[in-house]
Amino acid sequence: MSRFVPWALVALCFALGVASRSISDSFVVFVPALQAAFDASRSSITVVYSFALLVGGTGAPLAGWIVDRFGLRALTVIGMSAAALATLSASLASEIWHLYVGLGVVMGFAGASLSGVLSSSLLGRWFPAHRLGVALAVAWSASGVGAMLILPLAQHLIATDGWRHAYRVFAVMSAAFIPLLLVLPWRRIERGPPPRLPHKVGEVPRRGGGGPTVGEAIRDWPFWALTFSFGLTSVGIFSIAPQVMVYLLERGLDGAYAARALAVAGFLTPLGMVGFSWLADRGGRRLAAVLAYACSILGIGALALVRGPGDDLWLWLYVLLFGGSMGSRGPMISTLATLRYRGAQFGRIYGLISIGMGLGGFLGAWVGGLLHDWTGGYAAVMIFAAAALALAAASLGAEAGARERLSR
Repeated sequence: MSRFVPWALVALCFALGVASRSISDSFVVFVPALQAAFDASRSSITVVYSFALLVGGTGAPLAGWIVDRFGLRALTVIGMSAAALATLSASLASEIWHLYVGLGVVMGFAGASLSGVLSSSLLGRWFPAHRLGVALAVAWSASGVGAMLILPLAQHLIATDGWRHAYRVFAVMSAAFIPLLLVLPWRRIERGPPPRLPHKVGEVPRRGGGGPTVGEAIRDWPFWALTFSFGLTSVGIFSIAPQVMVYLLERGLDGAYAARALAVAGFLTPLGMVGFSWLADRGGRRLAAVLAYACSILGIGALALVRGPGDDLWLWLYVLLFGGSMGSRGPMISTLATLRYRGAQFGRIYGLISIGMGLGGFLGAWVGGLLHDWTGGYAAVMIFAAAALALAAASLGAEAGARERLSR
């Protein structure tokens, strides 16, 4: 039975990610309808998603405390209940601040509970070091793969029955998971597979006891290396990604063609997550990290060379390099954090590390917009994004190298 249990748990993490994070990411489809319904400006609507990103990172320590103190059953039920409540409240919203609370704060916490904290805490108990990266990457890819299903569904529901009905459907989808989560044998799942003897050198035991405390973790450089990696990566990605479509349109590209190119980039993102994590597990974590960051930086360079409709080569190089590497660092950072900090307080430690991701996404999008407004162009934005990614590469590469030396 143990042969199939680990990957069944990966599938569970994936499904919960689709039912929470993918639904949250579908907000971009709702923006025009919400703007018309509340007679609001574009910025006052889109800030809802900014709140979701921010709470998704800053709420991770609370999610980590829940899993350490009360276990995986409590974390998953609370997280999925939050996702159902957020979408149900959105369907009943009569004021714009209702969306800020529901889709911003509550949905953001649902994402914090059912993404990195859950997958790292759960899968770290069932997978050895040389297979953990791919398992986490599959779980992390839920947001990208799920978007391919949820976004068209959201668009169809809005077009046929309106945005309130769409959010009611999503609330039912999320709530349907709660009975399953209540009856799963979590105590058995939390024990992990039968112990193997002896442990390999550098391998951390899978059991929940022991491990470093929060105080011990934050006094060591690896904690900050992983936190800075999360934060700087999010700064680099989100400072440029939200502006790419407008950038391409201003360069004269056809809107439908540009949208198809970005759709292909979105399709490549989950493939890149799994591919780079496989390379990290098999060919070296430092090599995979440096290569992933190099692809993203080169992708930004290719985007800068798109000057008009005839620059197809540079456009598709951007799609391949940036799209294929965009989500790859999250599973890498989660893997390194899991291998180093597995133990009784892992949830809280990982939650603190994840703050960098939420703050970085929020600050990156904000600073990227400011740089464009101040300079009237995109050169400063691209330089800023590439610099943040280079610093993140140095930080993550150093910790990945240290992990490799520890495992020898």
